[in-house]
Amino acid sequence: GVQDALPMIMTGGSKTAQQAKKLKLVDQTCDPGQLLQCALATARLLNKGEMKLPKRGELPWMSAYFEDGIKSYSFLRDFYFGQARKMALKQTNGNYPAPIKIIEVLEGSIAKNALGKDQGYEMEADAFAELALTKESSGLRSLFFGQTSVKKNPFSGAMDVKKVGVLGAGLMGSGIAEVTIAKGVPVVLKDVSAKGLSVGETNIQKSMQDKVKKKRMTSFEKDVTMSRLIGVHNDMPSWKDHIKQCDLVVEAVFEDLSLKHKIVEEMESICKPDCIIATNTSSLPVSEIAKFSSRPHNIVGMHYFSPVPKMQLLEIIPHETTDEKVIATAVQLGLKQGKLPIVCKDVPGFFVNRCLGPYIDESMVLAFEVDDILKLDKALKKFGFPVGPMVLADEVGVDVAFHLHNNLIQDLGVRMSGANIEAMKAIKAAGIKGKRFGCGFLVYPPKKASGLAALNPFASKPSPTPNPVALEAMKPFMKPGKIDEEEISLRMSARFINEAIFCLQDGVIRSAQDGDVAAIFGVGFPPFTGGPFRYVDRIGVSKYVDELNRLADKHGARFSPAPLLVDMAKQGKKFHQ
Repeated sequence: GVQDALPMIMTGGSKTAQQAKKLKLVDQTCDPGQLLQCALATARLLNKGEMKLPKRGELPWMSAYFEDGIKSYSFLRDFYFGQARKMALKQTNGNYPAPIKIIEVLEGSIAKNALGKDQGYEMEADAFAELALTKESSGLRSLFFGQTSVKKNPFSGAMDVKKVGVLGAGLMGSGIAEVTIAKGVPVVLKDVSAKGLSVGETNIQKSMQDKVKKKRMTSFEKDVTMSRLIGVHNDMPSWKDHIKQCDLVVEAVFEDLSLKHKIVEEMESICKPDCIIATNTSSLPVSEIAKFSSRPHNIVGMHYFSPVPKMQLLEIIPHETTDEKVIATAVQLGLKQGKLPIVCKDVPGFFVNRCLGPYIDESMVLAFEVDDILKLDKALKKFGFPVGPMVLADEVGVDVAFHLHNNLIQDLGVRMSGANIEAMKAIKAAGIKGKRFGCGFLVYPPKKASGLAALNPFASKPSPTPNPVALEAMKPFMKPGKIDEEEISLRMSARFINEAIFCLQDGVIRSAQDGDVAAIFGVGFPPFTGGPFRYVDRIGVSKYVDELNRLADKHGARFSPAPLLVDMAKQGKKFHQ
């Protein structure tokens, strides 16, 4: 029926075998291991006339009643598809034309009694052809081919990693361990204490149990996966015996250089000579971590994004003396873990955080120029980002965002010169740390409604509101003016995009395609654009240079276009040919 079909058509969502049978999309289900035998047995029974095909097209009486209603009465049809349009626009912010076109075709087919008929198929074909020529389709196709390209290892000599060691059982360490055992590779998860190890193991167990609950895996598959995890801590005499069996060890401890030096030294004294030591650092130079190593050629950065099981991007960061086979092995392991590995230069921020720095910098300028900080989030969500800068800062931690900002100032110079440092210090002094600390830029409503709101199925979900404590800290520095959403999204996106182009110019990334994939999967750059480089191509390189120069004249040198972009404009070149 339409009620079940429309969400599936619009989202392309998958269904489990049991759900498909309930919806009558399939007639029969069986154990995956018995698929061929069941198919052959069914074919034989049908051939002999010993099995009858189940009746199709019959809906439960309630669904049938609804179906007849929207087919027979235009006012019901208008109401139902009108609500569907509102929901689609709310979820996509109008950035994806396909859902609206799907509703249009389905509504038109029902109105003309053309479902399953030639006229209906023609309407669908015409709509498909129209959508295929949109800029959104071009961007998404580019993203698909970019993903496909990134899934091929460009480096040779990758070693076979049979066992991985993970040092640190915190959020990152347990996440790395989880995605590794899920792909069939045994992991030794080590923490300094039994308590820390227990927290990490519990996190993995809970994540696996959630998958069982959602029928994404069976209890047996969960037990098999968990059996690949070996937990050890400092008080266990055998922990070194387990670690020395590993082919690659990932450290995921605190961002403390002296601690990482100590870990590298300890691992090199325990592990076999060809064992790769990878660091999950997000802010420290990999070359500095390898500085006192006796085998620096075996050290590489593997920067995972949080939460690890959900975020697909993995930045691989070799330093100057990292062996190619080490890079190849790190990339190969990332691919096995289901990640999209992008090789980046060992510079502050690597690629994604390096682009994010100027973006955060501009948010700390605009936050003091608007009359409502929620305008920033609204504008960037409308542009196509999954969350706005205020929510992003709260999610990653305001202290982390400010640390990233400070870390990049020295390296990027004028490109990080927008924000008022004194204002940022005042925000920090007021105790604004982020969502997990219960005190961020915004106040977030509880996930579950309470009281009368919980009894109302039509009640709209409450939105975050500005935190009065943050507003009070910002008040002395406020210079509110009239800035519209278009200006906000233009300035914010320009800082990110221009820095991405600087990264390509300076060899931080290997190609524009790598940059597009990394920006989308690392920070949520709007997927329908195809990425920052495709976005510039779509607008026109010369036109974008003019836009950046206009912004630079009005707001300062932080908007000055990258020399590479200027040269490309003069030569009439594009990032993607």
